[in-house]
Amino acid sequence: MSVLITLWLLLSSVLVFGQYGNSELDSRVYYDISEALQTPKAVTKLYLDHHNLKTLSPNIVKFQNLRELQLGGNDQMDWDAAFELLVQLPQLEKLSLSENRIEKIPEAIKQLEQLEELILVGNNNLDWKQAFNQLALLPSLKYLDISNSGIKDLPVNIGQLVHLEKLFMWGNKLINLPPSIGNLKKLEELDLSNNRLRRLTSTIKNLKQLSSLYLWNNHLTELPNELGQLKRLEILNLGGNNLTTLPKSIKGLKRLRSIDLAYNNLLYLPATFSSLTNLRTLDMEGNPKMNWTTLFVQPQKMNRLKVLNLINNQLIDLPPNIDHLVNLETLDLKQNPEVNWRSVFVQLARLSQLKNLDVSDNEIKTIPEEITYIQNLKYLHLGSNAGLDWQQAFVNIANLKTLEVLILSSNELTELAEEIKQLNNLKELELGNNPELNLDQLFETLAGMQGLETLSLIDNQIERISSTVSKVKHLKELHFWMNTISMDSPEHNQIQELLPETSIIYMPRYF
Repeated sequence: MSVLITLWLLLSSVLVFGQYGNSELDSRVYYDISEALQTPKAVTKLYLDHHNLKTLSPNIVKFQNLRELQLGGNDQMDWDAAFELLVQLPQLEKLSLSENRIEKIPEAIKQLEQLEELILVGNNNLDWKQAFNQLALLPSLKYLDISNSGIKDLPVNIGQLVHLEKLFMWGNKLINLPPSIGNLKKLEELDLSNNRLRRLTSTIKNLKQLSSLYLWNNHLTELPNELGQLKRLEILNLGGNNLTTLPKSIKGLKRLRSIDLAYNNLLYLPATFSSLTNLRTLDMEGNPKMNWTTLFVQPQKMNRLKVLNLINNQLIDLPPNIDHLVNLETLDLKQNPEVNWRSVFVQLARLSQLKNLDVSDNEIKTIPEEITYIQNLKYLHLGSNAGLDWQQAFVNIANLKTLEVLILSSNELTELAEEIKQLNNLKELELGNNPELNLDQLFETLAGMQGLETLSLIDNQIERISSTVSKVKHLKELHFWMNTISMDSPEHNQIQELLPETSIIYMPRYF
């Protein structure tokens, strides 16, 4: 997926709980009971994950202000005994029991009347029918995560959890959903990503409060018309399915702000797709069979669209009417090597708000003069275009006077053309994976670019750097990750002496 487009996928079984209040006491996390017992009244967050606990210390009842408790990865725990203690914590609101091989939920859980969030990720042996019967007795339960637990058949009684607002079930083996899922009428967020769903139940229409629906990486071939009745839906992730089109009822999703349709088998979109007048982000990556004339039938209705992903679509030209998307700011065109770039840049010049453009990994040979017509471009990614005539390219790139970020990674560069000095507003320059780059020439060239703040030289097989690096003292950050030079090497100390005001960074940096 494009790094220019925010993804909303939950792919980890580790929960990061939110903080309560504004005080320092509320924000502190304790990781050891012994330490916490020194100030028991101050303890609101206690994380005891993977402590190999077989029993829970009776001292835990001393934390009468405890709101948040994590007990994940203690799969030898006596849970009946543990819950006899947990029910004595009157303020407990958040409880994580991930990866614990729990088979049954103790009946005592019903006494946790303040419990709002429960995490049961990775409990493959749990009797879910019994669990839902117990959880239905919790009057405050709003958030439930039962992801990555090997669930094949979702018990019908999940419909009893009528207070739920957020339900996460990603990474299971679900083929169908029971119609009773429609009983969860307070649900605002539902994550069913990475399952085996073949269809959606029509009762999904009853989830009137739903604002986020994640169905990434399932086996869906079609969607029910009832989907269009989710009037409050703002985020819809349908990536990685087998859809060939969308239902006409899609027009009912008037609040939809983001839709992910990446890596389906889309052939066309209904004309009603243009009715998504509130759409800001559209991901169409990996749909090479798409009839692009059906995408923007009435572009004037989609004038709020800001982010568009067209990666890996075997495009020859841009979709018709794209130049009528008057507020488009970000466009990703990587992995479309057959595109007519001269035509593309002429069309993009009509998009006065276009600021971010990714044309990396496209086997581009020349940068036509027409790129200079894009007057407000701030971010340009030209990585992985090693066959490009760079001397000619820089002549035209130098005329992008508003450019602030330039990515030139993986291009077999040996030097930079002097024309780069004309980019007076350039703040970040990425030159990773260009191991033949002449660093002395580079630092000489960049010496006069006082506005340049960040230079990335990651993965360049750099073993040492000469004193010419002192010519870029104006840099705020210099990225050296994946080189022979490391923070522990003598070369690092030498560079830091030459660049005393620059942060030398050895952590990953991706574009």
